Parts: sequence; structure tokens; C-alpha cells
Amino acid sequence: MKITNRLHLQERPCAPAINETNWQRAAIAVALGSVMMAGAPLSARAQGNDNGNSEKPDKLGLQIETGLDLLYDDNVFRVDDRVEKPTDDIIVTPSVQLTYAHPVGRHDVLVRAKAGYDWFVSHNERSKLRLDGEARANIRFGATCVLTPSATYRQQRADYGDINQNTENLQRFTTLGADLSCERPGLFPVAGYEHAMTRNANRFDYADQTSDSFYAGVGYNKPSLGTITATYEHTSSDRDNLGITNRIDAYALRFQRSVSPLTQIDAQVAWLDVKGGSDVVGDYDGLGWDVKLTSAFVPRLKLAVSTKRDIVNDSLIASGFAIRSNYRVEGYYALSELTSIGLYADWERRKFRQDAALRPFNITADKNRRFGATVKRKLTDRADLALDAQHYRRRTDTSSSNYSGTQVTLSALLRF
Repeated sequence: MKITNRLHLQERPCAPAINETNWQRAAIAVALGSVMMAGAPLSARAQGNDNGNSEKPDKLGLQIETGLDLLYDDNVFRVDDRVEKPTDDIIVTPSVQLTYAHPVGRHDVLVRAKAGYDWFVSHNERSKLRLDGEARANIRFGATCVLTPSATYRQQRADYGDINQNTENLQRFTTLGADLSCERPGLFPVAGYEHAMTRNANRFDYADQTSDSFYAGVGYNKPSLGTITATYEHTSSDRDNLGITNRIDAYALRFQRSVSPLTQIDAQVAWLDVKGGSDVVGDYDGLGWDVKLTSAFVPRLKLAVSTKRDIVNDSLIASGFAIRSNYRVEGYYALSELTSIGLYADWERRKFRQDAALRPFNITADKNRRFGATVKRKLTDRADLALDAQHYRRRTDTSSSNYSGTQVTLSALLRF
């Protein structure tokens, strides 16, 4: 498994301003939600950045999905709510997704394309078209070998959380790559390559980045033990407009095992050797990890605990890189075959390595917390609804660019 060295900036909410306008807009959102819950034949997805969907399709052939997200955000400009009165808004996002999956002999192909439009009710200048698509194939040869070429493209508005300015930035992410695995009992090889590009609006073109990453390794599988994989990965990330190249060498060991039909462990530990591209940015040597434990030993209850530390090259903040640590706890309980509820909590800390002479920025570290709850309801085999509420809080080491807030999202999805 590859060590992830990229960050796709995500929507983070902000603090509630208790005033008449907020209550009026909140009432509108609740009213819209009540109407949809009462009769809309649609389903649910949390609004925000859709970072791709590489899950297996529900069926072969062509599948069409239409969605509608209603999101109430009480701090759309990510201002410090202790100092400045936040601005709220309602964001309406209709979307359509086409997925085509088809077997070709032993092989199979999948193509997915999604288009949506984020319409800000009060701040139309923020409204943006979002696009998300992928194409991939599984090419099987030999007894157990699979070559998986893939291509993805994503276009979205950037989050204010990492720039804290009332300005717009359209981000575009493109990746091309392939993975090879010949997993079988005993020893087997793994390898892969990825070419990734991030492009921003002219004002933020300093963050444009092109990365090349390859990995190779050997795995060992034993049914009574699980699968152990040792890999070496090298990533080179160029920010041509700043004249900076970051290089990462990762030596990783991954362990996967289903302890029982109800419990699964997926753990990776790596030694990260990072070259910052300049004496000011400096280097970093240290441990990285990606560990997740999932269990469903209590009927109808699924629990998951995960933690990760990795290197982030792709950011609007740092002209070098960031060291990111993340911890997450989540649980989902099935009230019935049609309804489930969930709670989750997420903590993240980033330490930034950068050259202020190239890109001035006074923050060297930040902490982000998120707490949320979700309810999902299956209306029919083709229609679902979901309601998600979450609270965010960000604090930096300089007390600048702090923000907090709340988002409430009602999502609906209809499959054809």
C-alpha cells in the first residue's frame, strides 16, 4: 500500500452566529429538509468535497444516480468567530452521476463521471461547477496477477480554511497511474506508479504542483496469519512557480488480517525520509503510520478506530510540506434494515515546514477537530436519505486564522 503524500483540501465548517438572519436561514433549511423527508424519492450524501468514489459498482452495465444536497453553513468565509461576525449561507447542490461497469473476459472496466453545481443562495459569487470522474480497469494475467491502470479528474472550489480570505480559487486535480499485484499464498510482488497534477487559479498558482510516485515491494500471504507487505516508495513533487522540489522516500511494512469474520486489522508503519528542497525548509526523518481496526462484534453495531501520520505536499499553506497526524473514532448502529445512526469524532494536527522568503505565512502548526452525527434512511431499493450534522474547530499556534462552526446537511440520492 502506498504512503499518501497528497492532501485534497476539504470543506471545514465554522462558528454559529446567533442572530435573526441565522435563525431565519436555519428555519428555511429545516423546512426544506422536512419536505424532503416527507416525500422525496431521493438519497443521501454529505455535501462538501467529493474526493472520488472508487467503490465497486452496485451492478454491471450503466447506472444513473441523481442527487440533491442541502447544506446550511454558518461561517462560509471561515472568519475567526471570536473577533468577527460570521456569515452564514445555504448551499444547494444538484448532481448527476453516470457509472458504467462491464466485464471483458477475465478483465473488467469501470468508467464514472459526476457533475454537480454548488449554488450559494446568498453569495452567488461562490457558486461553482464541480466535476469528478475516473476510469480504471482490472487486467488479469497469469494465475493471480492483476494490473490496474486508472485515471481521475476532479474540479472544485477551494476551502477558505487554509487561506482565510474572501477570494475564490478553483482547484483541478488530475492523476494517471497503474498498480500491479500478484497476491497469492506465499510470496508475491507488488508495484505501482502515479503521476498527479494540482492546478489553481492564477492568484494561487504558487501552489501548482506536479508529483511522480512509484513503489515496489514483496508480500507474503498465509491464510492463518494474514498478509504482510514490505514496500519502498519514492515521491518527487515539483512546485515550478516557487522553484521547490520535495522528495519523500518511504520504507513501509503493512499487515492485514481478518481476526474473525467480525474484526479486521489493517496496519502500516513506515520510515519517512523527506527532503524539503531548501536549507530553510529542512528535512524530516521519522515514523509514519496508517492503522485501522474495524469490529462488529456487537450485533447491528459497527465500530472503527483509526490513526494516521503522513507527509502532505499539496497544500495552499506551506511552501514546503506539512507533517500531519490524524485520529478518528466512529460508530454506526442499525436501528433496522432501513435506518442507521452514527457518531464520529476526528482530530488532526499539522506542522508546517516552509520558506517564508518564498511564500510568507506566519502559521507553523494548527489543530482541527470535528464531531458529528448522521442518520441514514433507505426509502426503497433505489432511494436513500441522510442527515448529517457536524461541528468544526480550528486553532493555530499563532491564534491567527482560527475559526469554528457548524454544518448541517440533508442529502438525497435516487438510482436508476
